[in-house]
Amino acid sequence: MVLLQSKENYKDVSLEDLLISTNNFDQANIIGCGGFGIVYRATLPDGRKLAIKRLSGDSGQMDREFRAEVEALSRAQHPNLVHLQGYCMFKNDKLLVYPYMENKKIDGPSSLDWDSRLRIAQGAARGLAYLHQACEPHILHRDIKSSNILLDKNFKAYLADFGLARLMLPYDTHVTTDLVGTLGYIPPEYGQAAVATYKGDVYSFGVVLLELLTGRRPMDMCKPKGSQDLISWVIQMKKENRESEVFDPFIYDKQNDKELLRALEIACLCLIEHPKLRPSTEQLVSWLDSIDTNT
Repeated sequence: MVLLQSKENYKDVSLEDLLISTNNFDQANIIGCGGFGIVYRATLPDGRKLAIKRLSGDSGQMDREFRAEVEALSRAQHPNLVHLQGYCMFKNDKLLVYPYMENKKIDGPSSLDWDSRLRIAQGAARGLAYLHQACEPHILHRDIKSSNILLDKNFKAYLADFGLARLMLPYDTHVTTDLVGTLGYIPPEYGQAAVATYKGDVYSFGVVLLELLTGRRPMDMCKPKGSQDLISWVIQMKKENRESEVFDPFIYDKQNDKELLRALEIACLCLIEHPKLRPSTEQLVSWLDSIDTNT
């Protein structure tokens, strides 16, 4: 039995219900794939839609991913975090039940306008600040990336995928870690020392903010040499005083150039090589909220 924990008073949903609603986890219902699981769309008989993350296998790593996600999301409750509505284990399968997000995720270039992209950045920053500073115990996400920011039908942002998350005990400043995360988002210090910190999440958030501003991916081997790595390319363009050329043409115009340049400055502060010089998530929320697109 899968216990759905929700303010919306969902009734209990059985494992059989989930099998039927995904057509026995048919490939046609796949809406996302990650390093440790596949996400399926499930449509219940009454029309409600859910997203089911299926972790298959009996490896120790798979068990750790499952426990980490359940533990983190059972403790964390915030408007900008995806809500874990239920979970179960059946044979070698481990299932996590989430609400279905109409607009899925902000992965890759988009036709979203600047107002929408800024609201996404603001929402994601609030969710991350909650994890780092308000949730008890605090939580390191360790896999902040654009595909882990889900959007509902109103383009409200929700941080998702807590499989790599780690709980931080009081007075902890870091956790010992293997090199985990996604290429293009991994902070440089992770390769130099086996520790993960809050400032590592901030670095990854800075990469996401660059994606929102440029409409480009962190790594794109189809781009000309010298612009395949997004961070290096942006830094070089800044050195040449060509900042305005990095913005996605879909959102850039003279009316919002000040807001875009301010957001670019914030992104670059997140990407500072030395972790201690990066802003806190509390600062990020304040800075992003101060960008007013209506002025």
